[in-house]
Amino acid sequence: MYNHGKNDAKKTLTYFLDSNNLLPWEQYGFRRGHSTEDQILYFCQCARDAQNLKKPTNHTAAAFLDLSKAFDTAWISKLILKMFDIFGIKRKALPWISDFLKSRVIRVKYYKTLSKDFKLSQGVPQGSVLSPTLFSMFLAGVEKLITENSSISLFADDIVLWHSSHDIPSIEANLSQYLNRVNDFATNHKLSFNLTKFVTSFFTTNRHLYKYQPTVFIKD
Repeated sequence: MYNHGKNDAKKTLTYFLDSNNLLPWEQYGFRRGHSTEDQILYFCQCARDAQNLKKPTNHTAAAFLDLSKAFDTAWISKLILKMFDIFGIKRKALPWISDFLKSRVIRVKYYKTLSKDFKLSQGVPQGSVLSPTLFSMFLAGVEKLITENSSISLFADDIVLWHSSHDIPSIEANLSQYLNRVNDFATNHKLSFNLTKFVTSFFTTNRHLYKYQPTVFIKD
């Protein structure tokens, strides 16, 4: 009955979000009609258009980001506030989701011994059908930080950010600026990036720049 209830809740929540167009289109993760292939094709088309449709020909630099333990460290109170203030989730649905997130305990089994109960105070449960949708709502708003010739795309907790221009110093400066905005957003949501998985790439038609590695920064 409990799993059946979560599936029904997911269908109702997804229908509400989709019918009111509340989730940002930049979020491709775990949504009907969206896939990793769609995201990759969109990114590739943007880079190709910058090369073919701009005069002078533009280069594109991209930063690929991974949030550390994002589902496990999602700030529940912030999520509940955003659901009410931004998404208009009210009445019985909001307290039901709040109880679902806050009324969770874990135990550790070591051989045949079970630990005492530990109450979880943060995170959306891994493996739950509701969690990807809830996390997408939690991360919503980060896309509004990106303007001008930069773009952002998300797949759940994975983020790609890119900027196109004919001027390489301008690319690096703008990409660093937006990276810091995204990092501030993460900090304000008690999230952090795994910098060991932080990768940059450079896309160009200039053969002399095929091995160019852009210099960008998050903070220092």
